[in-house]
Amino acid sequence: MRTKTFLAAYLLFLGILFTSLGIVSFHMTNSTVYMLQEKSTREFQTITISIARDIAAMYARFQGGTDFHTAVSQVIDGYALWHNIELDLTHALYTDENRDAIVSFIQQDGRHFISITGRLPNPIEETYSLTYLLDITDNITEMQQIQRVLWITSIIVSLVAAVFLYIILIRIFKPLEIVSSASRQIAYGQYGKRIPVKGRNELASMATAFNRMAEQIERQIHLLENEAQQKQQFVDNFAHEIRTPLTSIYGYAEYLQKATLSEDELIESSGYIMSEAAHMKNIANSLLELATLRNYKPNNASISIVELFEDVKQSLYKPLKERGVKLLLPQLDVTQDLVGAEVICNTFAPNLIGQPDLIKTLLLNLCTNAITSCTSGVGVVYMSAITEGGRVVLTVSDNGCGISKDNLHKVAEPFFRVDKVRSRGQGGVGLGMALCKQIAEVHGASMTIESAIGVGTTIKVTFPNSSINQQGRDNA
Repeated sequence: MRTKTFLAAYLLFLGILFTSLGIVSFHMTNSTVYMLQEKSTREFQTITISIARDIAAMYARFQGGTDFHTAVSQVIDGYALWHNIELDLTHALYTDENRDAIVSFIQQDGRHFISITGRLPNPIEETYSLTYLLDITDNITEMQQIQRVLWITSIIVSLVAAVFLYIILIRIFKPLEIVSSASRQIAYGQYGKRIPVKGRNELASMATAFNRMAEQIERQIHLLENEAQQKQQFVDNFAHEIRTPLTSIYGYAEYLQKATLSEDELIESSGYIMSEAAHMKNIANSLLELATLRNYKPNNASISIVELFEDVKQSLYKPLKERGVKLLLPQLDVTQDLVGAEVICNTFAPNLIGQPDLIKTLLLNLCTNAITSCTSGVGVVYMSAITEGGRVVLTVSDNGCGISKDNLHKVAEPFFRVDKVRSRGQGGVGLGMALCKQIAEVHGASMTIESAIGVGTTIKVTFPNSSINQQGRDNA
């Protein structure tokens, strides 16, 4: 690209330069020739008038004869010597059709002349023709020398211009080459490549725009890589998760087919098959819920948090009783407190804007995980709703086993379990937290998890300002 631009620009420059030089040379030649022609014509006219006057005088004096012709020759020689020209006087017969002087240019023996031939005015008895010959060789040589200097100067200027033009193009194309090099590196997978930005000109603006584009590409590539990795991990986890119940179902079915079993053994084996089938059904239902929530827009309504908490408490009655875990709610049981937890006094949020069934599912999954992590007989789960900075914050805390820092960022991944053996034994499929995260996202909320091994876990779901019911705020 740079070479093509250089050749195109240089050829255009040469075309303009030498065309201009040709025009100047042509104009200079014409001007010089015209000037010499005008000078010669004026001088010829002056000389013819003078010679005609002198010949007339000598003719009256000598009345023709040899002395007359000798005197005329001497006069002609004198004028030629005085004006540094060549003159030739001859007899000629002129008619009315050829009285004007004839001007011509002659080149002879490497020299240049202007020749003018014309009749002498005021003819006497004899008619004379005067030939005027002016040597213009020096003028032509000087003009040619000037033209030669112009051409040499133009060639030198064109060479110097070529060097400067190439240097300028190098400086102009250098940023473009940097952009091209960076583009190739990005195309080869080096997405962190950036262009240094210098100055505030158009090239700097282009470099800034390119860097922004590269950042967007890098960000999108990382997102695609993460999504691909998550999808692959999801497939791997799903295959691993589904393999165990399928193996159990196949094993028990084969056992029922080949073995001679009593009625009790048949009931027990079929119970195992039904249990594993129910586990696979739970996985399918959870996956269906996750798929349904993708790009889902909730049907928002005003939710009474007091009624919501009571509803959740009623739904958790059986697992709470079986595990021997207490569930504490704000204002409903304000005399009790979570052991070892610091109570933050904020305004209780009485209302929330959201889809009721999804918010309930969110709290049920969080509380179920909290109940599962607690030790039977001493476990406590605390559920609250407060306003912080104009936002509703739903909190579920427990004093269970806790989550290590290494696993904290994996909690919301599909099929992840903190305690795989215990979760499988309790019927968990590892999709509860992923579902909670999806429900929070469709409501525009953020979910944060704080946990410590042996201390417990606190999960906060912070809803945007628009999720606060204005009537509830006024009532509060």
